Order: sequence, then structure tokens, then C-alpha cells
Amino acid sequence: MPADGGVLRRAVLRHAVVTVVVLLVALVSIASGVALFARQDAHRTAENTARQVGTAVGDAVSRHDLSAPVDDATRRDVDAAVEPFLAGGMMSRVKIWSPRDGVARIVYSDERRVEGETTRYDPAVMGALGSGGSLVKEVPDDAEHRYEFAHSRTLLEVFSTFRDARGAEAWLELYIRVDEAAAVRATAVPVAAVATGGLLLLAVLTLPVSISLARRSERARAEQRAARDYGLAAAETARREIAQRLHDGVLPDLAGVGLLLEVVRNEDGLRTGTSATVLGEAHALLTDEMRQLRDLLDDLVPPSIGPGGLAGALEELAERLASPTAGSITVDTALVGPLPDDLELTLYRVAHELVRNAVRHARATSIRVSVAAGADGWAVLEVVDDGDGCDVAAPTAAGHVGLLLVRGVLADRGGRLELESAPGRGTRAVARVPVAGRPGVRARRGPRDRARA
Repeated sequence: MPADGGVLRRAVLRHAVVTVVVLLVALVSIASGVALFARQDAHRTAENTARQVGTAVGDAVSRHDLSAPVDDATRRDVDAAVEPFLAGGMMSRVKIWSPRDGVARIVYSDERRVEGETTRYDPAVMGALGSGGSLVKEVPDDAEHRYEFAHSRTLLEVFSTFRDARGAEAWLELYIRVDEAAAVRATAVPVAAVATGGLLLLAVLTLPVSISLARRSERARAEQRAARDYGLAAAETARREIAQRLHDGVLPDLAGVGLLLEVVRNEDGLRTGTSATVLGEAHALLTDEMRQLRDLLDDLVPPSIGPGGLAGALEELAERLASPTAGSITVDTALVGPLPDDLELTLYRVAHELVRNAVRHARATSIRVSVAAGADGWAVLEVVDDGDGCDVAAPTAAGHVGLLLVRGVLADRGGRLELESAPGRGTRAVARVPVAGRPGVRARRGPRDRARA
């Protein structure tokens, strides 16, 4: 049940993170789209407003000659026409230009300090105004717009064309107030609210699916862990069965044959030189075979972890696998208190596989096994040998699955196997496993703990 609770918590957390990420992406996309729409809408609004203002003041400005700065009578007439729009906040500035030969002059403005100023213009850019069109621009930062730039974020300048009393072309420039930020808020807030509600509803509806998939994935991982544990356990079981058969059948039979040969060799009637020699060689051969079978028997039956704990089991393993050909096997343990039961069994199995590889395959003459549990919460098992070594980057040979099983068993507990080796330079294998492993692990109580209890 605790493990299922952990799966549930992880599934809900992962689902929540995905929901938040999707929601943020959706909100950013909505804000970007609405901002673009608001910008385009502000330009359309400014153009429509300028068209309305131009129609309203067109009669007043077209009755006057605007080829030169306006006189007082013309100013009063134009002021009266534009004042309602300025006072109502629809626009903040108005300018009338007189274009001639690529140079435009301001002949009227509600800001009288700019009247008479000139600027060159590009006929290609302003050509659209000649056909009754309009041109919408953002307020630039230059000397001409020094009185408007402070409010440039809320202004758009709109140009339109008309004819004065002499029939000459003139430009009406209006600075229309716009508020893109308000337009974005007005559009984005309801859209974002609907999108957020929809995504949250979708997240709630799909949460059971996420939990179901997480449980299915956890079951698959648990089955993989069980399969790897079964692989090591099955190997140990097979070794025990073979050892039992050797112990109960083959070894007694061979021992009986050896005794019979000894009896025959000592019989008075068969004490000829040739017979004695042949029987002696047969007896020696049987004796050697029995010794090898006993060695195999010891190798096939790994001892379980007894009262001595992991340290005692490793000492027994070293005694059992050590031989004149295998060389010395030393064990060094630095454990403060007992480790969880399944962790000790895992470390012992890993040590057994690594030492057996060093003895059988690497032909090592010196093997050092050390195990320690540090203050960082990790148990570290190290097996170092001076054997043949190998290329750790090379693919695993067919039929050699021991290290693969070791890696899998360690990975199930959140650990890892580190190999350092090279041909002819020995091997250093380090297994690192967190002491706080899977939920439900119970620490072994040693003799002192049981005595206090």
C-alpha cells in the first residue's frame, strides 16, 4: 500500500507539472495572438477615427488657402472645427501640412510652436494619400515630434489628404489616442479564462488515465525487478541442486571406487609391478577428480547470510573461493551498525558474482573486497583484482549475463555499478547503493540490539 501511495503521488505530481506547462504555453500563445490582434485593431481604429474627424473638419479647412501659414481668421475657423475632438480626448494633436516639391511645411497646428517647420518626404511613401487613402504610423522619436513623443505609446499619427480653397493638395495629420494594453487586457482576460478553465477541466478528466498509466508502468518495473531477482535466485537454486546431486551421488560413488582400487592394489595376488602401477595411477586420478568436485561443490553452494551479517558472509566467501591458483582474497568492512536485510543480501550477491568472475575468468592472484556505509547514506562495495582485465566499452559476450544481472539488481535499488578496467591491468568494480532503499525495508537487528531488546 505505501508503494502504491508513492506511485499515486508521483503520478499526480507529474500530471500537475504537465498541466502547468501546457497552461503556461497556452496563455503565452493567447497573449501573443491577442497582442498582435490588438495592434492591428488599434491601427484600424485610429484610421477610422481619423476618417471621421477629417470628414467633420474637412469643410472648415478646405475653405481656406493653406499654401502659407494661416491668418487669424483661418485659425479661428479651424480651431472651432477641431476643438471638440481635442477636448473630447479623441485626438491629442492636429497638424496641417502643405507639400511642395518634396518638402512639406506645417501651416497650422494646435501646438503653434511647430508652425512653419518643414521636413522632406518620400513621394513614394506618401503617394497613397493622393488617391484619397490614409497612412497610419507610430510616433517616431525625432525633433518634429518632440511635443508628442512623451505620449508615443498611446498615440498613432494618421495622415489623410484634402484640397484647400485654391485646389492645392494639403495633408491633415491627426494624433489619435489608442490604448493597446487596455485592448489586450479586454480581449485576453476572457479568452484566457475560458482556455484556463477548459485546460483545468481536461486535466481533471485525464487524471485517472495518468494514474492508471503510472500504475501500469510501476507494475512493469516491478515485474522487471522480480525477473532480475529471480535470475540471481534461480542461479543459486540451480547451483544448490547440482551440489546436492554431487554430494549425495557422484562423490560417494567416486569415493567407493577409490576404496575398491585401494583394496585391489593391496591384494597379494595382484601385487605385480604393472598392476600396482596402473592401479596407483587410477587411484591418483580419482583422488584428483574428487578434490576438483569438492571445490566445485564449495563454489556451487554460496552460504546464506548468517548471524555474522554481511561481514561474516564475505569472510566465508573469501575462504571458500581462495586457493593456491586463485591467490589471496582479503575482506575489509567498515560498517557502523546493521544494514537493511535485503540490502545486505544484494551486496553479498553482487560481491559473490564479482569475486567469482575475478577468480574464474580474470585469473586474478590478488583480490581485495571492501564494503562501507558512509554518512551520505550510500553503501559502497568495492572489488579490486590484478587479473587479466577487459575492455569495459566492448559489448558483453554471448552467455555472459552476470554483470548485466548485477547492474539490474543495483538499479532496482537506485544504485549503480562502476567498472574501471583495461586489458592486462586488472579490474576495479564499485557498487554504490542507497541505504534507504525501497519502502518497507526493515533493518536487521544484530546480537547487541537483540540483547538490549
